[in-house]
Amino acid sequence: MKKLILIDGNALLHRAYHAYPPLSTPKGELINAVYGFSSMLLSVIEKLSPTHLAVAWDLKGPTFRKQEFEEYKANRGPMDEELATQIDRTKEVVERLNIPQYGIEGFEADDIIGTISRLAFERTQDKEIQVVIVTGDRDSLQLIKEKKVVVYLPIQNHHGQSIVFDEDKVKEVYGLTPKQIIDLKSLMGDSSDNIPGVKGIGKVTATKLIQEFESLDNVYKNINNPKINTRVKTMLLVDREMAEKSYHLAEIDTKVPLELSWKDCLLANYDKKKVVELFEELNFKSLIGKLPKDSWEVEVQEVFI
Repeated sequence: MKKLILIDGNALLHRAYHAYPPLSTPKGELINAVYGFSSMLLSVIEKLSPTHLAVAWDLKGPTFRKQEFEEYKANRGPMDEELATQIDRTKEVVERLNIPQYGIEGFEADDIIGTISRLAFERTQDKEIQVVIVTGDRDSLQLIKEKKVVVYLPIQNHHGQSIVFDEDKVKEVYGLTPKQIIDLKSLMGDSSDNIPGVKGIGKVTATKLIQEFESLDNVYKNINNPKINTRVKTMLLVDREMAEKSYHLAEIDTKVPLELSWKDCLLANYDKKKVVELFEELNFKSLIGKLPKDSWEVEVQEVFI
């Protein structure tokens, strides 16, 4: 069975930067985020045992969402300079592992991941494939499909454990289907991305509306239903245009123009010696033993099995 891991590069890098104290190489280069990202990446590989892997990145410049709604993510300040200086080094680690990296102007990493997961999922009709999305951003929950496409959130609860979301877990936590996460955000908004939603409607009311009417579209088709009280009806009517705009902002684009190559994503397809050289330069000696097998090691192992 093929297992494709899709890494949200920015999400993992931000998590690493804030999780690890300042670390420097003997030459004084700051590398705490690089080290944290590398450690998390290798930990994910060890725990999830993927056969294939790819990393998606946000690029500088406005996305289509920002162009359509100027206030989108306007509440976020600039990236810390100490983190920004470590991006190229982090990408160098990924490059040495020969893991394909995707970044497309105008789109977010979520859109790239959504598109790749769709392309991979469409191929499950005659092949056994599972896609695991690794991210700290729950926006990706909308991409879940049965147990074929799941979301892995590293270290997300107070017990220090990671959480895997499939359709059942989304239902347990949110009382909704993965697709309905978009409808939920269209009503309640999302403060982290500065998506407005409908003013005055919070998570509880939004969840009840979607559970009752299934989608944003159906909520408005049933706007005169007595199950929607007068106060909520008024808020919905006043902010209908913003609710529809919020749906569009919250929905991940799964049709980004890109191609998926299974050969390029093969995890064993790298030269371990080159990674070891980089890790020694960065003083990541503790991570060398965690590197996955390269093609030569896999071939030797197969001979003796």
